[in-house]
Amino acid sequence: GREYGEWGGVLRRGRGQGKMGWVRGRAGAVDRGARDGFEKLSFDGYADAVRAGNALATHELEAAWLGTALGQDIYTQQGMPNGHYNHLDLLNCVRMAGSIPEFIKESNLSGGIVHACHEKGIPMVLTGSIRDDGPLPEVYADVYAGASAMRDQIREATTVICLATTLHAIATGNMTPSFRVTTGDMVRPVFFYSVDISEFALGKLRDRGSLSCRTLVTNVQDFVGRLGQKL
Repeated sequence: GREYGEWGGVLRRGRGQGKMGWVRGRAGAVDRGARDGFEKLSFDGYADAVRAGNALATHELEAAWLGTALGQDIYTQQGMPNGHYNHLDLLNCVRMAGSIPEFIKESNLSGGIVHACHEKGIPMVLTGSIRDDGPLPEVYADVYAGASAMRDQIREATTVICLATTLHAIATGNMTPSFRVTTGDMVRPVFFYSVDISEFALGKLRDRGSLSCRTLVTNVQDFVGRLGQKL
């Protein structure tokens, strides 16, 4: 409880002193509490930008549309009959709609991470990889264009929090300065945090040079859900 109280303080200070950027892995899409928790954080002003890959947005939209993520029910954790087709159906439907906002409108979706970003106007940069299926229309297929879009977000961030994503966390760490010069030539740190169940992933991030990053080894679904409750 005390540790989550401290994290609550981190977010309150971050909201009041600058812009908060989140880097999201797909683990946050497969649990109801994690989806609801981040939705609450977004609507309460604790998110100014989101960076993720094709997987997070695809599974998240599948959860909002069909109640599953990769065919697994996000409420009961049970695999659904022929559920392995769900994310492919989702990808095809979004691509036929032409964009994520159009799909949300046509399907009358509500709830979750992508919907919260859409409703609040929170910019979401989705950067793809060679292994992506689909991908969603908004996903950057050109890695250099995607990296440039990520840098544009990071230039404005004063607090960065990475959740359960090794590759995107390392990429963000490579782009994030340890300090920023503000109005009046004041120097302030850029607060950088990473949360992951894998200690290896956090160690890899720090080994790449993100020495100012503070890390926490825990289940990201539990982390987001409890943080949402604290705030």
